[in-house]
Amino acid sequence: MSLLQSLANTLAPIYPMAKRLLYRFHGGVFPQYHKSLSARNPVHARFIPQELILPLAQPVGEEAKPLVEVGEQIRKNQLIARADSSADKKLVVPVHAPTSGVIAAIEPRTLPHASGLRSLCIVIKPDGRDDTIDNALNSNGEWPAEPQPLKDILADSGIIGMGGAGFPTYAKLPREKGKIRTLIINGAECEPFISCDDLLMQTHAEEILLGAQITAHALGIDEIVCGIENNKPQAIHQMQTAIEQLSGSQPTPVASRIHEVATVYPMGGQKQLVYEITGVELAARGHAIDQGILMMNVATLRALYRAVAFGEPLTSRLVTVSGQGLHKGFNIDALIGTPFNALAELAEPKSTLDYPLIMGGPMMGVQMPDNAVPVIKTTNCILANPPEPREMQMPCIRCGECMDACPVNLLPQQMYWHAQGHEYEKVEKLNVFDCIECGCCSYVCPSHIPLVQYYRHAKAEIKLLNAEKEAAEVAKKRHEFKLARIEREKAEREARLKAKKEAVKKQTADKPQADSETSAKSAAAARAAAAKAAASKKASADSGDKPLSAREKAILAAQKAAANKQGQTDKDKKVKGQSLTTGKDKEAQAEAAKKRAMAAAKAAAAKKQTAEKDASQENKPLSARDKAIAAAKAAAAKKAAQKRGEENVAAAVTETDTAQNSDQKSDHSKTHKSSARDKAIATAKAAAARKKAQKNETDSSEAADTQTTDLTADTQETSPALEKEQARRAAIEKAKAAAQSRKLTQRKQEQHSDKSENVVSEKTSSKTGDTEDAEQISAQQSDHEKTKDDAKSAAKKAAMAAAKRAAEKRAQQRAEQKLAESKAGDGKEQEEETH
Repeated sequence: MSLLQSLANTLAPIYPMAKRLLYRFHGGVFPQYHKSLSARNPVHARFIPQELILPLAQPVGEEAKPLVEVGEQIRKNQLIARADSSADKKLVVPVHAPTSGVIAAIEPRTLPHASGLRSLCIVIKPDGRDDTIDNALNSNGEWPAEPQPLKDILADSGIIGMGGAGFPTYAKLPREKGKIRTLIINGAECEPFISCDDLLMQTHAEEILLGAQITAHALGIDEIVCGIENNKPQAIHQMQTAIEQLSGSQPTPVASRIHEVATVYPMGGQKQLVYEITGVELAARGHAIDQGILMMNVATLRALYRAVAFGEPLTSRLVTVSGQGLHKGFNIDALIGTPFNALAELAEPKSTLDYPLIMGGPMMGVQMPDNAVPVIKTTNCILANPPEPREMQMPCIRCGECMDACPVNLLPQQMYWHAQGHEYEKVEKLNVFDCIECGCCSYVCPSHIPLVQYYRHAKAEIKLLNAEKEAAEVAKKRHEFKLARIEREKAEREARLKAKKEAVKKQTADKPQADSETSAKSAAAARAAAAKAAASKKASADSGDKPLSAREKAILAAQKAAANKQGQTDKDKKVKGQSLTTGKDKEAQAEAAKKRAMAAAKAAAAKKQTAEKDASQENKPLSARDKAIAAAKAAAAKKAAQKRGEENVAAAVTETDTAQNSDQKSDHSKTHKSSARDKAIATAKAAAARKKAQKNETDSSEAADTQTTDLTADTQETSPALEKEQARRAAIEKAKAAAQSRKLTQRKQEQHSDKSENVVSEKTSSKTGDTEDAEQISAQQSDHEKTKDDAKSAAKKAAMAAAKRAAEKRAQQRAEQKLAESKAGDGKEQEEETH
């Protein structure tokens, strides 16, 4: 023993804190341990309760999925729950049956947690036979030479950290070999009342060391150090003996040694024990693996050895059952899922267990909300201490004892003030998450302030605030992404619209050029057609030996116009597969034109004879009936003449303009002279017609009954000159009929005073024009009982007839004007020919 240790032991009865000179880390306390309450008794025999409760959720990780159903018979070590392989969940460990029996229920039960939460559990009703599946993990007993095979065995066996944290062991080991230099076996069981690790090292020291050797062999570890408090001499002796026995075994073991540490709370903390053994101070929120150090609890190493050597999953663990309220404390290899109260009853309680049991020691233990909660893989102690009167909390006196006792060099007083004022940001800045919640500050506080509870609450609130911040940040990023997406889509739409506009502009710019090319092609085709028509005309003129008459010249002019029209559509006919007009077709068209001209002449002669006959009959006195019939026929003739006149005039003007335009393109001078001669002939014929019309002005209305021959009945192949002449004749006949109609109307007004007779006559004349209709009108004149509606209808029709007569008069005036212009043009052409 060193001088420092002697001095510390001397001053300890006077000043207990003098023992802090015996170890390296800061702070720590020296409570009453009471380990002998359980350590003095041997390990209790195996106990099988009436039911086992196996939570599917472990202290760390997600919930496993059950593989059994209610009523199913199971055996010991059988896999009854595991991770859902399709979901690829993390930190999930499987659950195995601690003994044989029947699945009684799969339902929510209260978990051994301070919150009192309920979770899904598998309830087993043991059958007492303990029917076991040997080597349930199918292990061959060989030591893994690489980290991954060892990790797989640990994952299948369901082993987690059994020192208190409960982190899955397979996730704790590194994937690479040689990353860990030192393996520390944590045998510093510093919590008061707890003696399970001490007893485990006394009884199974060799299995613990073999588990450490297997881990070192798989991970390539160079050194194994076992840290044990100096208040456990028997454990130190057994562990030293096991090391000496394994030194000559095969394969060659990794160098191992025992390191005695001072008995101080919390020497069993990871940071404190690492610093005490290696002198390496772990960084805040850091991990020992980052420093090449791996720490494992003695119970974890023993379970690892059993899994590798015998294929046994983790179904039981050594638990300390102790406390001031029990007569016989003990340690027992309890089955996972055993209710707390069942084990406490085995220790002979001093009184009824109507107070909450504690899972863990008095410093870091947690009171259970229900004494029937099950033992889980991290349960190392069930403490039955009757409740004591609580000291009243007083204001902080700022003594600083909490700061001196803190093993991680925090400022408990400042954290308490900010936590009490809900200033959680300041609490976080004071590194509250480095607090291991050991309870040293609360233990030494003279004001009896539950400082650890304030820190736990502050941690929970800070985690909640950070989660809200992260959610807000995610929402902000999503909103920014949405805005960016909207802007991007808007830009894309604008780009597409701009591209469309540019395409339209380009198409519009290219269109005039295409139109000009098309018009040039059309003009070239028209010139070719005109040249072809001129050649045909010249050939037709050369083929005749006799001088042409006026009628033949008119026929030739019509053929020429048709040829010009044909030439304009040559291109279309060629595209459609049609053939152009041949010489035989032209001769047939000329013959047809001759026949139409002869028919028109015959019709004119017949009309003349009819007019003379009507004139002779007009001198006879007319009866009332005859006058009415004559009026009706005149109206019908006037209507038909008006319709034919309008159609003929329009057709004549159109055909004349077309012929003139075509003639100008082919041969302007020759065509101009030919049209002049045609106009002269037409003018002479029009003058003769007017002279005949003046002679027959006194014709009766029966002349209208004679059907005037329509010279435009077959105008599809008629020449423009003939069509023009026919239109003029129709206009003259229409004017003549209008004059006769006016005279007949005046006579009717003089001879018939009865208005109704005139209305009936006018109505009848608008409907029919033959002799039978006239007789019907005469019969209706005797009917004087017409209704007022008929009179109104007749008046409307009379008004319409008057409007039509006015239109006919305007058409006659336009026709006369055109005749005058034609005469003027003919005179001018004659003068040009004379010159």
